[in-house]
Parts: sequence; C-alpha cells; structure tokens
Amino acid sequence: MLWVGLFKATVFLVIFMLGLRLMSGAIARSAGPGLSRLLERLAGSPWRGFGTGFLVTALLQSSSMTTVMVVGLVNAGVMTFAQGCSVIIGANVGTTITGQLLSFNLHWLGWALLILGLLCRLLPHRRLRRAAAALGGCALLFIGMGGMTAALASLKELALLRSMVQAAGDLPWKGLLAGVIGAAVLQSSSAVIAFALGLAHEGLITLPAALALAIGADLGTCSTALIAAAGMEKTARRAAWFHFFFNLTSMALALIFYPQLLAIAAKSAAALPRQLANAHFFYNLLGAAVLLPLVEPLSALVKGWTFPGSVPR
Repeated sequence: MLWVGLFKATVFLVIFMLGLRLMSGAIARSAGPGLSRLLERLAGSPWRGFGTGFLVTALLQSSSMTTVMVVGLVNAGVMTFAQGCSVIIGANVGTTITGQLLSFNLHWLGWALLILGLLCRLLPHRRLRRAAAALGGCALLFIGMGGMTAALASLKELALLRSMVQAAGDLPWKGLLAGVIGAAVLQSSSAVIAFALGLAHEGLITLPAALALAIGADLGTCSTALIAAAGMEKTARRAAWFHFFFNLTSMALALIFYPQLLAIAAKSAAALPRQLANAHFFYNLLGAAVLLPLVEPLSALVKGWTFPGSVPR
C-alpha cells in the first residue's frame, strides 16, 4: 500500500509538471516575441520593471521562464542590467500566484478544462486551436494536483513521513535543504510547492515545515537561470546570479522574521493550504520591498563581480 501510494503521488506529480510546462510553453508561443518586447519596453524604471516581471510571470506561471528571458535580453544588450534585476524581483513575487491558485480546492476544474481544450482543438478557428494547448496544460495541472493530493492521503499513517515533517518543522534548515534539492532536481519550485500544498490539503504537514520547503524551493529554482546563463557574457551571468542573490536575501529575511511570518500567515486564513500560499507570497513580497528600492546600487555592486571564463562585455 505504501509503495502504491508513493507511485501514484509520483505519477500525478509528473502530470502536474507536464501540465505546467505545456501551459507556460503554449502561452509563450502564442505571445511569440511579444513577451520579450513587453519586457523590453515596460522595464524602464525599477517599479515598472517589477510590475512587468510580476504580470508576465503570473501569466506564464513560471518565474524560471521569465528569468531566462531576462537573461537573454540582458545578454543581447536590449535591456540594462538594472532593468533586468527589477524584472527578476517582480518575477519572484509573480510566481506565488501558482500557489494561490492551487491552494483553493479547484481540482474538479481539471476534467472540465480538458474537455474544453479538446473541443477547441477540434474547432477550425485558429485562435481557439492555439488556446487548446494552454487549456490542456491547465487541465493537467489541476488533475495532477488533485491526484497527488488523493494519493498522499494514503500515506497518513506512515511513521516515516510524520517524522520527516516533524523534523522539518522543528529544524527549518532540514525543510530548506529538502526544498532546494527538490527544486534543483525538478527544475521547478512550483512542483515542490504543489507537493507541499498536497500534503497541506490532507493535513499531513505543519505550516512551519511547509513554509521551509517553499523557501528552499525558491532558492533551488535559481539553478535554471544559472544553467541558462553559463557561457554567456558577463552581464547575463550577473543577472542570473542576482536572481540567486535575491532569493538568498529573501530566505535570510524570512528566517529572521520566521515567527512573525508564521503568525501573520496563520491569521490570514483558516485553511492550512491558504496559509501556506499566503506565507509564500508574504515572504517574497518582503524581499521585494527591501531590495527593489536598492536595485541601482545593488546592480552596480553586482557589476563588480567577476566570473572566470566569461565573455567580456
């Protein structure tokens, strides 16, 4: 029974990740170069860059995709390094929208969206056919989340799971490490947060343990941009490292104010999944509030960093 539950949870996690990638990829393809032009045109000031990063990431449901786009624009010289940093900060807050959506019990929408996507695919209208992939991806996202939550319910009596969750709650660094490793391996912080929300829906995790996983996942997902920037010019690599620096600073701030963050999140909603989604949003917003006004001096500081093997610019 244990292995069956773990196997089902893994399968539905894969379905969730497939849906997330299908949806974000379909939206990016439909927008074409428009998203890149939007980032380029609207990222004039730090606050405009923040808003642009937030909106684009909320649309794509992937901060990694937004950050990789920013790295490419900075590498091409069409966006300044400071502008790229402000967009990256907005993207980190925008990615919390995924958790907000998944924290509601909307699993029943999955099959309805899948049927709607299939109907759009069969219709001759070009725009509707383009929307089919995004609808299908969204459907798989909800189906995967619902299936994973149901599969995790069979692990309620597993002593090992309870002890691991207890350890992550008592010692946040263990939850942080698990989140970092999980997001780096899966190349998706959303997948780790979805897993934590699945546990939360079944009452299998505490808020401190779930928040530690989420914070670690945000840091682990920086590996995507770092890999994308490898071999690019110095400015692009600095943008990827700024992404890491922002998440590291947000993590430090979250740990400093950990009791207060947990207290605010606990009062923000009655249900544990909603508390986790709100805590994820609050701590990313805290990092943005601290670092966004300092984008210009921070970008000047990061510009002084050197990277072996970088192409000079």
